[in-house]
Amino acid sequence: MNQTQKLVNATQWLRPYTRWAARFSLNAPQWLPAAVRNAPLNVSKLILRGYNLVLR
Repeated sequence: MNQTQKLVNATQWLRPYTRWAARFSLNAPQWLPAAVRNAPLNVSKLILRGYNLVLR
């Protein structure tokens, strides 16, 4: 099994959260600071980055 497939299988549980985070970020009011709007996506990014480092 290649590395990409391993990452996809290992992070399958994160997919619903990532979808929610993207919806939250896109639908958040514009008066919210960008750091607050993108915080859920940044958490998801950090988790994926960690998984990728572990699976290498």
